[in-house]
Amino acid sequence: MNFNEFPINQSIIRAFLHNGNEREYCYRRIYLTKIIRTVTEAPSDPMLYGKYFETKCLGRSSGYDVNDLPRKALTKKMIAENAVRKKEKQPLLKGEKYLDHIRVDDQILRFNALVKQHKIIVTDSNIQVPIVTVWDQDPDVLLKAELDIFPTTIILPDEEDGNVSKMWAAIIDLKLTADVNATYGEFCYGSPQFLDLIQAKMYHYVVRNINKQLNPHLDGLITKTVQSLIDKNAIQFLLWIFNYKKDTLEDKFIRVSWDSTKEAELHESIRKTVSSLEKGEQEGWPTNPIFHLCKSCPWTTCPDKVKIQTI
Repeated sequence: MNFNEFPINQSIIRAFLHNGNEREYCYRRIYLTKIIRTVTEAPSDPMLYGKYFETKCLGRSSGYDVNDLPRKALTKKMIAENAVRKKEKQPLLKGEKYLDHIRVDDQILRFNALVKQHKIIVTDSNIQVPIVTVWDQDPDVLLKAELDIFPTTIILPDEEDGNVSKMWAAIIDLKLTADVNATYGEFCYGSPQFLDLIQAKMYHYVVRNINKQLNPHLDGLITKTVQSLIDKNAIQFLLWIFNYKKDTLEDKFIRVSWDSTKEAELHESIRKTVSSLEKGEQEGWPTNPIFHLCKSCPWTTCPDKVKIQTI
């Protein structure tokens, strides 16, 4: 497989692995949705809400923008008024927002206030920053990442003395979740020790191994000061998590450090993913008809699709 044409990113690693362990997957689905991309995965409601939050906070989202969310049906009165507005070429009325939509909009307002409070820099040039680099374990494999906010300063408590606030350089990844204190499932932000941190590991690595030839757009972004902080391992990766399902709106930072153990784990995950992709290509991207995989598969004409669950 040509890993220059198809760089490895954290999303493709997640398709094969969770916390470094192999999960159940379908080669054909991965091939169609992530490699040749002739089939598009329909976003789940949480994904749609997350894209909307990211679009509104940063001005654009990774992959595609979402500028509105599903709304309540129009009343008869609103339909009649829209008929008039359409004739007069005026903006049409929209349905009322659902409660979750209102809460996400409130979190967007909180984000804008907190950015100022934490001295975070958000500009057109340091959001959704693409970085491609060569994997140092195999020069034929490229790694790719798209960073929500990088680089930026941020004021946070000192790691050693929590009573003292300090200015850091940071990579920030925004997350929207039902509950920032959840302790179960893949998004257990209340128990971060159980999170799959492949994204944080990948972003730490690509920032520390920037290939200038492959990333000319970073010339004005990576200043000498930022590069010095990277070289000194003084740059933070932060998950910035906001909730929207609770009555009380909350946010929290989860700081993911970088060390030799995490780097070794990243390399092992990349090796496993490269091996799985090469095997899939050799075998012709076979299907894996299992009900829980098939029920959400966007390839509706799959001849092997399982429609009945057997227990």
